[in-house]
Amino acid sequence: MSNTRVVNGPGFRICYDDEPDYLRAYVFDGTDSLEVSSAMWRMLGDECRASAAGRLLVLEDLLSTVDVPGIGQVVDAMFAAGLADVRIAFVELRDDIEGSELGESMCLERGMTIRVFSQEPVARRWLIYGD
Repeated sequence: MSNTRVVNGPGFRICYDDEPDYLRAYVFDGTDSLEVSSAMWRMLGDECRASAAGRLLVLEDLLSTVDVPGIGQVVDAMFAAGLADVRIAFVELRDDIEGSELGESMCLERGMTIRVFSQEPVARRWLIYGD
């Protein structure tokens, strides 16, 4: 059984579930922006270190989106948060799949293991079992 906890971030909340093979993070109750995304990845990096998680499933359910010119800064924030060695499945629950895919490409170019999805079951399968 997973350990569930909700943490307040600056302009959003994260519900963490410690699953047997990964950390699940449902990000909700906010409006996305460069500042929100940067803070979110910082918090996710901190939680991965605290729980020694090598796999992270992120479900983002935020209004709005980061503007395309800011996506590189979000990727920088992910690396600064120590997530370069964490396998990440990112599920876009709203309508910003295009921006998320651009971020995925930028992360892959920098050697990160990440993939963007629109459905949690498919993301979970990739996260645990790979391609």
